[in-house]
Amino acid sequence: MLVFFLALFVVVAALISAYAFVSLVIYPNINRDVVSGVDVINAGGSKTALVVYQPGYTSFPRDVSYAFADGLASSGWRVEITTASSQAPSELSGYSLLVLGFPIYGGKPADAIVRYVNGTSNLNGISTVIIAVGAFSPGEVLNTMTQKVHAANGTVKESMALFSIAPNKGNGYATDIARQAGSQIAP
Repeated sequence: MLVFFLALFVVVAALISAYAFVSLVIYPNINRDVVSGVDVINAGGSKTALVVYQPGYTSFPRDVSYAFADGLASSGWRVEITTASSQAPSELSGYSLLVLGFPIYGGKPADAIVRYVNGTSNLNGISTVIIAVGAFSPGEVLNTMTQKVHAANGTVKESMALFSIAPNKGNGYATDIARQAGSQIAP
C-alpha cells in the first residue's frame, strides 16, 4: 500500500511540475510579441503583399511563412514580411494582400497573431490568406481566424493548415506546399 501511494505521489508531482513548466515558461514565451524588422522580397514587384507571422516554439511557422512569401515573390509580388507585434504595419492601405501565418497552440490561433488582427481594427476589405501551422489537426482554428478577419472587415481569399508531421511529411514538404500556394496567387 505504501508503494502505491508513493508511486501516486510521484505521478501527481510530475504532472504538477509539467503543468507549471508549460504554464510559467513555455506558454508565455510562445505567445509574446516578437518585434522584428520588415524584410522585403522582390522589391520590384507589381503589387505589395504583407506577410505577418507569429514565430513559434520551433522555426516551423517562420519557415512556412517565408516559403509562402517566396512563392508570392516568384509570381511577381513585392513582399514585405515581419512578425506579429505592436511594431508591425497596421495601416494596410498600401497593400493588396495580407498573409497571416501562425502556430496553433491549445487548439486556437496563437495570441500574438490575434492581437495583431485586433490591433488593426479595420482591414478595409483587404484580401487575406490564413496559414495555420502545427503538429496536429487545426480543428476549428481556421474558422476562428476567418471570423476574426471578417470581424475586422477583411476578406479571406484562402486558408490552409500545414503540419510539421503527417499528412505533410515534415517541414520540407510543408514549405514546398506553402511555396507552391504562394506562387499561384497572381498580383
